Amino acid sequence: MTETSPIFPDLETDRLILRQLTMDDDDFMFKQFSDPQVTQYLMDEPPVKNIEEARMIIRFFLDPEGKNHNRWGIIRKSDNQIIGTCGFHKWEKAYFRSEIGYDLYPDFWGQGYMTEALRAAINNGFEQMKLNRIDALVYVNNLRSSNLLIKLGFKQEGFLRDYFYLNGMFYDHAIFSLLKRDWKCRREIE
Repeated sequence: MTETSPIFPDLETDRLILRQLTMDDDDFMFKQFSDPQVTQYLMDEPPVKNIEEARMIIRFFLDPEGKNHNRWGIIRKSDNQIIGTCGFHKWEKAYFRSEIGYDLYPDFWGQGYMTEALRAAINNGFEQMKLNRIDALVYVNNLRSSNLLIKLGFKQEGFLRDYFYLNGMFYDHAIFSLLKRDWKCRREIE
């Protein structure tokens, strides 16, 4: 596997490859980010309306070196199909923290793919990005996401009231965090 970036290399797990997005992913990105099941909890961005909006998302994440964000496409090894994305944004290098984000196409929910992908991404965050803290913001009704984070060792720190505004409404979010020392202890036990 070729490393495309020293900080954001391609990552490999038992069933997945995480690689940087390319413009060839535009059909998937349109399908993914226009799907109501995927976008129902993505409060910071409305669903994409056309293929050009999907391409704009990809362009934003291209060439992540030197930026404060990246996004890997999650590729299933068995059929080389892209099934979701994950990555970091709001990377505050001076404070050794970043926020993690992720999404998975509904056909692949409940099969452990995102747990596997996020373990690799989190390892990269602590090892390559030299993070001490990883944050995650989750819409309070998104129990699947909250449970995933807890499974990975994140701790819920509280609620951000009326944190996002979308379509004339305010939405509360839970804030979760994972510290490097907690991840390291967890990995040693496993």
